[in-house]
Amino acid sequence: MRTMKTLVIQGAEKAEVAEVPIPEPGPGQVLVKVTAVTTCPQWDLHIYYGKPMFATDKEVPFPYTAGQPGHEMTGVVHRTGPGVGLQVGQTVSAWKDQGHNRPGCYAEYVIIDEHHLLPVPDGIPYRKVASLELAMCVAASVMQMKRMVGIAGKRCGVNGLGPAGLIALQMLRAEGASEVIGVDPNESRRQLAVRLGARHALHPQEDSESELLPRRRKANAANTLDLAIDCVGYPESVRFIMDRTHEAVALFAVQRDEYALFHQGLSVLGYPGHSREAAEYALQLIVDGKLDLSPLVSKELTLEQYGEGVRLLAAQQAIKIAFVFDDESR
Repeated sequence: MRTMKTLVIQGAEKAEVAEVPIPEPGPGQVLVKVTAVTTCPQWDLHIYYGKPMFATDKEVPFPYTAGQPGHEMTGVVHRTGPGVGLQVGQTVSAWKDQGHNRPGCYAEYVIIDEHHLLPVPDGIPYRKVASLELAMCVAASVMQMKRMVGIAGKRCGVNGLGPAGLIALQMLRAEGASEVIGVDPNESRRQLAVRLGARHALHPQEDSESELLPRRRKANAANTLDLAIDCVGYPESVRFIMDRTHEAVALFAVQRDEYALFHQGLSVLGYPGHSREAAEYALQLIVDGKLDLSPLVSKELTLEQYGEGVRLLAAQQAIKIAFVFDDESR
């Protein structure tokens, strides 16, 4: 019986690599040989440290499902079940998280339903496409904003320059925003945001009264943001960006508290949900060279170094970690 490596988080700060049998795909399923899987910092930080991801969750069930919480993956079709159209040897990326009750992508092989995969054109390095699932999530908010209020020619803000925020600013630029202003307390992330196309990247405390980011109620409110995307989720951060935006704010981040959100004339756009359409939109931006996910990968590690990777995320010394299985695809 052939076996593979998979990550198992046994308890808070207790991750190990186990050998388990390579699974067989069923009808409509694909066995993918994982090339690389990238961290999703919110999930990884919560689960590794034993903290529920959502306020409604009471506790993290340990041992956690094998291979989870890995879900941002690119790899190669290794075997297919009945009724599958994808071909063996084809490069694919997961565009949707299948749920944490199923074995995840922190493994050498993973079973994924075919309709949760997108074929990746030849020649795209894994660094540029492994985080497609996150790009899909952000794209859902950007596409909703484009449909409801329009983006082209507008002054836009991105609150929080973690992985989602760095994707959002590239998408807003691709949609023709006149300029994008990034906001984050981390200097290295602000510098990266500027390299990826932000006109300015500001510190929320040091630049809170900046002429580049004035409050709506001030005399120079004409320079406020037209639109903004919040990628933080904490009440004070959401209020900060709402106070400086006059048309619409999209709430992308998981909201960490219940609070009243109201500014006269300001539209608040909730998250519209995942869709294959958003994934295809994101993948096309990657193919067209308008979205680059590779700068989000701060470091490559082996699966055995998972704990080290999460600690780098916790210290904000990394934006994302890639756990790489197949060096030939670099």
